[in-house]
Amino acid sequence: MYISYSGADSQYASAAESFRHGTKTTVQYTYLGRVIDRDKGIYQNKTRGYFTYDPETNTYGSVPDDFVPPVFKDGRVRAERVLLDFGDTYFLNEVLYKSGMMEVIDSIGYGNSDTLHAMVLFYILSSDANCDAINWYQGNIVKMLYPKANMTSQRISDFLAAIGTPEKQMTFQKTYISYVLKHYSSDQNILIDSSGLPNGNHTWLTAVSNHNGKISNEIRLIFVVQRASGMPLYYQAVPGNIVDVSTLERTLCHLKALGIDISSCIMDAGYNSGDNLDLFYNDDGTLKIEYMTRVKAGDATFKIILEEELATLESGENFVQYANRYLFIKKRKIQAGSDEKKTAWMYLGLDCPRKNDELHKLFKRAENNRLSQDDVYAAMQHQGIFALITGREYTIEELLPAYYQRQSAEQIFDFAKNYTKLLPLRVQSEETFNGHLLLSYIGSCIVKMMQNKLKDADMFMGARFSSLRNQKCTVYSRSLVTSVPQKNASDTYKAFGIKSPASMIIGEDNLLKYSPSEQDPKWSKFMNVSKANKKKDKTKDSGTATENKQKDAEIITKTSDNISDDTGSSQTSAPTGKSAGQPESSELPKTKENKKRGRPKGAKNKKTLEREARLAAEGGESVKRGRGRPKGAKNKKTLEREAKLIAEGVISPPKRKPGRPKGSKNKKKMADVQTDQHSEDLQHRT
Repeated sequence: MYISYSGADSQYASAAESFRHGTKTTVQYTYLGRVIDRDKGIYQNKTRGYFTYDPETNTYGSVPDDFVPPVFKDGRVRAERVLLDFGDTYFLNEVLYKSGMMEVIDSIGYGNSDTLHAMVLFYILSSDANCDAINWYQGNIVKMLYPKANMTSQRISDFLAAIGTPEKQMTFQKTYISYVLKHYSSDQNILIDSSGLPNGNHTWLTAVSNHNGKISNEIRLIFVVQRASGMPLYYQAVPGNIVDVSTLERTLCHLKALGIDISSCIMDAGYNSGDNLDLFYNDDGTLKIEYMTRVKAGDATFKIILEEELATLESGENFVQYANRYLFIKKRKIQAGSDEKKTAWMYLGLDCPRKNDELHKLFKRAENNRLSQDDVYAAMQHQGIFALITGREYTIEELLPAYYQRQSAEQIFDFAKNYTKLLPLRVQSEETFNGHLLLSYIGSCIVKMMQNKLKDADMFMGARFSSLRNQKCTVYSRSLVTSVPQKNASDTYKAFGIKSPASMIIGEDNLLKYSPSEQDPKWSKFMNVSKANKKKDKTKDSGTATENKQKDAEIITKTSDNISDDTGSSQTSAPTGKSAGQPESSELPKTKENKKRGRPKGAKNKKTLEREARLAAEGGESVKRGRGRPKGAKNKKTLEREAKLIAEGVISPPKRKPGRPKGSKNKKKMADVQTDQHSEDLQHRT
């Protein structure tokens, strides 16, 4: 085999093979197409797109990752687009650089970074199929931000297959987990959930699934989410015929290998089984990892407890409120695990709003299916009933906020399916599916990150990208001018600390003279992680008051042990307010502090100081008097009304709180005070 060139300047090529028939020689040609790079053997045609060909082995291959297709001009006069979509692409690109997420994306290591960046933007900002990516690219400012991106339909499949390799996926997973633990929260508490991806692709991952009685061809997708921040931490796709209960152990092993030391785990009922609950206990039966899960409807222990407690469940002592929902919840200590010898707690609950909804559906179903009165009555008894199993004992007030955090995992699936093109699946091989899944996962992480930022600014995600897309730009020969952003878009820019440029300069090479923002070290400060961690610590601390004091004492001891005189070691604050090994205050470099406007907190004005001085001179005490009625005090009308109701027997008199009133002294202290006063009188007389 050899290459035969033709056309002006040998711009076309064919693979030629010679055959000899007696004295005659015939040549068979296979058209390769346009010659792109003769030295590297890169060609292009309509069937294969850009590809490589080796005449020695007669094999076709893919072009390198860093290959940038040349731009050919066909000589025809075409009007360039002068009005491009601007706001959404510019805004999202700035977000990726300011947050440091672009560095995490670059860890994938794809040769043509322009293609990688443009495809990430495409997956978030457009709902078009990948074959139409070139149309989006040509009408968007992204073509001037990333001019080397190859967005042709044939090349996108190669791109997805290249980034979907296990090596690149693992590299991204490790880098991204480190990013979340560093910038958002070091929380090791997780949520686990799964969802189906229906499709008709002929890959080994697509299989018949029976999930909650629904039969479909699907791939099962598992997400692990951090509880404190709601950020995704890990994803994995498994065949659709694998049930959730068999995936938990391996998911936990993957997380451990990636450096996540799990403290607690909240999971759906599909993961609940005796063998899976054993994973959270040590060999001696003590709790190793805290857990919480919903109970399956057919659970034997649940049926027994429901039969015993149903009659007394709807009583006043079991009535609780969570947000705008009202429930009845009752707690029972049980034995769990495969051997049913491990201590756990079951919380039997009745959700009142849900019961009303289910009763309404039941009555409609009874009418349509002509159910008997006895059948309807029997079905009514268990409407709105649910149960939770936990490894440690929760108070009723702690239980529901902890469990409803599971909605964070469901929210990630919503982002992936509705914002980042996860469905429908338009890929036909396992390699391209893995790349598609990775891009969709990256997009879901970015959307969740943005949602957290908007929530901090008291704003909703809504149609933010649509509003930003309405900001266009007009392209001139040496500059582009942006349109005035609408209020919704302006508020979004402001919430993220991004300034929308009025114009941008275009260089001689038709590229924007634009440098993205540098990473902002305070980017993740918008998320009140301290509050989330404080809430987490509060729910996690389940010991008695004595045990908690002992824990605090141990922490203080460990902290004091860490204080070292070695200036090379890490220092913690000493009790005297000066770290060991630190220079004296006079040796410390002086820094100019920015003085804030107004009086410092706690400072007193001139009048207050004069009044306190006068009182001190007169022998009185300076008392800080707050404005308004003291906290908890009642006015004259309220006291008279309460006295009247007590006299009429309508209400009982207020009970005296246990213990001594604040500020009062016991008998021994009173005797000491009298002795001290007597001694002072004797000294005064002497």
